[in-house]
Amino acid sequence: MESSGDVMYENFGLDKTKLEELYKNIDIIVNTAATTNFYERYDVAFDTNVLGAKHIAEFANKCTGLKMLLHVSTAFLAGEQEGLILEKAFLKGETLREGTHLYIESELNIIKDTRTELRANYSSEKAERKTMKELGLERARQFGWPNTYTFTKAMGEMMLGHLRGDLPVVIIRPSIITSLLKEPLPGWIEGIKTIDSVILGYAKQALKFFLVDPDTIMDVIPGDMVVNTMMVAMVAHSGEQAQTIYHVTSSLRNPASYALLQESAHRYFIDNPPRAGNNSEPIRLNKMRLFSTVAGSRGTCSSSTSSL
Repeated sequence: MESSGDVMYENFGLDKTKLEELYKNIDIIVNTAATTNFYERYDVAFDTNVLGAKHIAEFANKCTGLKMLLHVSTAFLAGEQEGLILEKAFLKGETLREGTHLYIESELNIIKDTRTELRANYSSEKAERKTMKELGLERARQFGWPNTYTFTKAMGEMMLGHLRGDLPVVIIRPSIITSLLKEPLPGWIEGIKTIDSVILGYAKQALKFFLVDPDTIMDVIPGDMVVNTMMVAMVAHSGEQAQTIYHVTSSLRNPASYALLQESAHRYFIDNPPRAGNNSEPIRLNKMRLFSTVAGSRGTCSSSTSSL
């Protein structure tokens, strides 16, 4: 049974006949729909990451034989914290900034009012996009989140927890998902995302230095480990009338620093040099430099650099 819909819309934009058919036949829901742009327009991120989760929960509650609702979130909705971060659910209205309370319905009204004002002033598409992006960052930082992505993903979890009732829900919170470790093909990845863009930029000689503390741990996790966790969780918690959260991360047991990323990338391209030109001549890459401060990147604080 195949159907296509959009989580941004109530009932995914499907007609009543199709919905009734789905209600009777679906036993497992896996929700991976999201916008992962850190600085997405606030209205777009809210529609997808918050209302999308709301619509999924409402739909799931109508599925008569549902055994599991698995929702993929992100480990980074914990914000900028240090130390061991527990698998704690976000209650509706909870924030990362002490003394504040979040009203999700008010956030939706702020978006609607801003959009109405922009259109009343005949703002250009470019101006509207800029305003909505700035609004998302402003609202996120007001409540303690660093960007629009993590803020809206946190609100999405709140909606799931608030609306799930007795549904068996598992929330998976991966960190930075990278290429596959083993299955079905070691090293495979689709598209260029997150850490991959840094490696590609280095290979193309477009990225000669990187602003980051070399000792900082980058929490990365292979894609197949995330998928395997999802499958095991679905089996282990099927039919349970509870909400379970898993952090799928690596920084505690297998920490990898940005210095290790540099070393690995440099070593790989020494053994497998990129090629360019009509004769596909191999390119010898200069060593990328890491700068832990902006001043260091300008050459004013050379002691803050690390060269490979």
